[in-house]
Formats: sequence, structure tokens, C-alpha cells
Amino acid sequence: MSDKGHSLGQARVIKDSGKALLVEAEELDTEEWIPKSQIHDDSEIYEDGQEPGELIVSIWLARERGWV
Repeated sequence: MSDKGHSLGQARVIKDSGKALLVEAEELDTEEWIPKSQIHDDSEIYEDGQEPGELIVSIWLARERGWV
């Protein structure tokens, strides 16, 4: 899955700071800020105002935050 990124499941955007998204996702226990630069190209969520969808982040971010 390294080239695909890491899925956090279905997510919704709570807030957009311009450089990061505050999201609520199935696989997270709390709301998390996700840098937009770490959102994978295949993600269905990448900006505010979108319908909930699958959030895919970089493997690097997932490892840094202990999600994998």
C-alpha cells in the first residue's frame, strides 16, 4: 500500500486553514489536522465544502502519527 498511501476511511472536513484540514475520520479517535501537502492524490477529501468521502494520506504521515 506504500504507493497508494494510507486510508483513514470515510472522513469529513470540519475546518480548512488554507494549509491544513481539520478532519473527523472513521479510523481516528479524535479530530486531526492533516496538512494538505500530505493528502494523497487519490483521496476523495482534499478541501472544505466536499461531501464526506475516503481520506488517503501519505504513508510518511501515517507512520509519524502512529496510524500504521
